[in-house]
Amino acid sequence: MKVCDYMYCMIEVAFGNLEEAKKVINALLSKKLVASCQMIQSDSKWNWQQKLEENNEYLVFMKTKKSLQEKIYHVIKEIHSYECFELAVFDLNSCNKDYLNWIDEETLDEEDD
Repeated sequence: MKVCDYMYCMIEVAFGNLEEAKKVINALLSKKLVASCQMIQSDSKWNWQQKLEENNEYLVFMKTKKSLQEKIYHVIKEIHSYECFELAVFDLNSCNKDYLNWIDEETLDEEDD
């Protein structure tokens, strides 16, 4: 398959619980909805219901195809405990076509539904 520009994306999701983040990562990888995930710990602050909140969070970065975003969202929604969780999607492109091909090979094809 020929790699197209911006056919891929990176999704960022913040979790307040390490075990919850790991559960989502394992579910997405086992379903082949993402090719990889990286997780980092973050000291986070945000506004929620007119109050300043502060806590340690776990940011998960997922590499995948744009066409799988909706399925990824539903898996996360089933597990995530936040009422309104972050799901930020960034276009992903690279001059390393082997990298993009790897994402393509490690995730579901649209016809694999």
